[in-house]
Amino acid sequence: MRLLPLLACAALLTAPAAGLCQTAVPDAGLATSATAAPVPGDASLAVAFPDLKSHEGVLMVALFDSQAAWAGGKPVQVTFVPAAASEPVAKLQGLAAGTYAVRVFQDLDGDQRLSMNPFGLPVEPYGFSGGAKANMGPPAFAAAAFTVTPGDNAQAITLR
Repeated sequence: MRLLPLLACAALLTAPAAGLCQTAVPDAGLATSATAAPVPGDASLAVAFPDLKSHEGVLMVALFDSQAAWAGGKPVQVTFVPAAASEPVAKLQGLAAGTYAVRVFQDLDGDQRLSMNPFGLPVEPYGFSGGAKANMGPPAFAAAAFTVTPGDNAQAITLR
């Protein structure tokens, strides 16, 4: 009888991840980080990834500015960072001050998607800003949200 909750979890994890997981990786973007056109603003955000279990593949990072975007809309910015660095950091610039949330996964197999097992659960490392945890699906925007102020800002995300 445990199969039903697992199937429900699988359905919740896959739909909202579309804004991050179905983004194509630019060919030239793997040597350096590639970033979508920034929103005009004077804030920047550096996202660090402490305690990576593997320095293989690419960290695929998406920044969202609202619940609607988080729930399946378009990210404000997307960047791809090689995980090979000893301490990889995603740098997002040109941000307007406001509330944001980050979703990230480590693409270990190079298919540009968050790989799932037969039950729909992620098999590649993933994480959310604010230490938000998935519970029967991705966390709510409010659980992962943080404030970006003018100037330099930083977040650290531990991948699970």
